Amino acid sequence: MNFDNIYFHNIEELEQTKLGYKMYRIPQKIAKQMNEKISNRTVNFASGVELRFRMADDEVTLHLRAADVTEAQTALIYFGSFQGGWDCCAKNIGTEDTAITIRYPKRIEDLEQMYTQYRSSFHPRLVRVLLPYGTIYYIGKEGETQLPLDTDVPRKNYLAYGSSITHGSLSVLPATSYTHLIANALHADCLNMGFAGSAHMEANMAKYLTSRKDWDFATVEMGVNLVGSEMTVEEFDNRIGTFLKVFKEDGRPVFVTDIFIHNKEQREQERSVIFREIVKKYANEYGLPYTSGIELLDRKDFISCDMTHPTMEGQQMIAKRWSAVILECIGRL
Repeated sequence: MNFDNIYFHNIEELEQTKLGYKMYRIPQKIAKQMNEKISNRTVNFASGVELRFRMADDEVTLHLRAADVTEAQTALIYFGSFQGGWDCCAKNIGTEDTAITIRYPKRIEDLEQMYTQYRSSFHPRLVRVLLPYGTIYYIGKEGETQLPLDTDVPRKNYLAYGSSITHGSLSVLPATSYTHLIANALHADCLNMGFAGSAHMEANMAKYLTSRKDWDFATVEMGVNLVGSEMTVEEFDNRIGTFLKVFKEDGRPVFVTDIFIHNKEQREQERSVIFREIVKKYANEYGLPYTSGIELLDRKDFISCDMTHPTMEGQQMIAKRWSAVILECIGRL
């Protein structure tokens, strides 16, 4: 959405609060149709969100605030596809008003030449502030900005649905999540619809995502947020069948996976095997390209100490393997 002459990428709604503008990745009325954790918390998590603009002044200062800093809230600054230099690369956002001042690189013209030479995805005049995995408030800005041009961004859009793993939890930085890496590999823009602990594959979520006409292909990662729940196998079977049927009827390419390797307790290991078979069954029935989570990530030492979330190396493995699958399939579709 556009606000304050800035494009809030991957944001559908802003709510003014005493802390600043709270950001929603899906509209509040839609979020309220989902499980409580989405509507009350994870809809506001900002990984995959970018503040995008062109600069009309010599410098622009953004004012942001983090809801908490239990983990470091680090924003990354890119100029198009080019990572910022040492003076303008990564900025920590605190719980008080945090000012981030941005200037174009001195050799911006050289970046423009490289953009043309290497056919980069994003134009270097486009400032991209990649927000971290947490709740971030936009307070305001100083300096004149302009909205991005249509030609500043890739022509294709990639939508990713899934758990906190999809959203980038423990990938450390927003640019090291598998979704960001897949988008880069495919020269696509990414709409991240990961929901930490709350990817429950509701039918209403599938209907909302397919109602959006701003994506060309999608990935769906399913199962890990329910493997430790009290949901029965029969209930999970019905939920996956309904969820994937909506995507099948939509007709756009949708790539399906399930539960990546993890180091959870025995009960969850056993349910993971059963849940993977259910996802595979419906993906094959509906003709949706399926890749087992184990095929995408099969190394237990690429799992963090919480026994669930992939490390940066794990995220890279998922991205490398899944982007190869997607590239091969899209070439046939």
